Amino acid sequence: MPRSTVIKFGGADLESGEKIRKAAEMVVESGYSEIVVVVSAMAGTTNSLIEVMSQVGNVNDRDYADIVSMGERTSARIFCSALKAQGADAVYLDPDDERWPIITDSNFRNAKPDMTETCERVRRHVKPLLGRKIVVVCGFLGRDKHGNITTLGRGGSDTTALILANCLGADEVVLVKETEGVMSADPRMVPQAKPLKKLDIHEMFAMSYGGAKIIKAEALRYKLAHQRLRVVRFSNGIVSEGTEIVGVFNPNSSEIAEKKGLSAVSVVCDINPENVSKIIASFGNRPIYGISTGRVSLTVFTSSEKPKALMNDLHNLGVCKILSLKSHIGLIELTNPAFVDSPGWIAKVSGALAEKGINIVEATTSKSTINFFVDESKIDDAVKVVRDALET
Repeated sequence: MPRSTVIKFGGADLESGEKIRKAAEMVVESGYSEIVVVVSAMAGTTNSLIEVMSQVGNVNDRDYADIVSMGERTSARIFCSALKAQGADAVYLDPDDERWPIITDSNFRNAKPDMTETCERVRRHVKPLLGRKIVVVCGFLGRDKHGNITTLGRGGSDTTALILANCLGADEVVLVKETEGVMSADPRMVPQAKPLKKLDIHEMFAMSYGGAKIIKAEALRYKLAHQRLRVVRFSNGIVSEGTEIVGVFNPNSSEIAEKKGLSAVSVVCDINPENVSKIIASFGNRPIYGISTGRVSLTVFTSSEKPKALMNDLHNLGVCKILSLKSHIGLIELTNPAFVDSPGWIAKVSGALAEKGINIVEATTSKSTINFFVDESKIDDAVKVVRDALET
């Protein structure tokens, strides 16, 4: 069993005294030798506070953060008492505590952590407590360099857990939810949805930004390579299998991949679900590296094998007004979680390529990935230009 862990409980897991007692029992009986517990506000608390402030009107950002923090601060106190009632030696850390670890900028509603300062404070104030006490930390909250309380944005308790695990170098992070780990779809919409045993971090990141409310996407940036990250159901317990999120983002730079020997198949047709479905089905087992649509056309980037057979299959569908195929295409694939919420990356890269006279055949995006398709004879030069652009 991993020695050190950060365990995060969501608001629904703490909605009653009975559930808080059960959660404390799970922590005490988990068998870990070093434990940090991150707690959200009890279910409905934050929404109630926000609703009251909206009725009051004109609450400034600093007051907003101070007021909504009361949910997590109350949870931390109650959970710490619950651990003590189970016979554990426990302590809670609150933003007013001089030992508070998470330091952020002064964006009160959606603060960004100062990882250098935060990790230093975690090493100084949190790590010495481990093994002797169970440390309970308010999720969702930070403190700026002026001592003001900040928030990490909705869902920020996940971020708190991953930040603390990052700074501690913890062996494992366990996110306790009300769902059966990560499901293949929202079970409220798809009753046949099934739990997944394992999910790549890039897949989880894409789903989180696509609306899946399992893990806050930003939190995944802080996962370390050696750390095990699990999402488990409250009723199944902390040591249950749940869903494991594997892999790690490169924290310092974008991941860059390249591929040559592609073709761009362009189809002019009525763009509707039935036609698009037929066209994509015609590609069979061929790999698809990108798809883009216009008002009257669809372009699919695929391998260059047997182009005549592919074009004939498409032509015989009877839905295409005209077809074309462009060969000798290269792909540059860029992946970085910063692409999602930091504007200007496409412009930065495309501008750098234009300065070097490298034409972009097409650019496609999906969450944290940007694909640039260029003439394959220019691919080596293009990769160098892209690397230089991303480093400046």
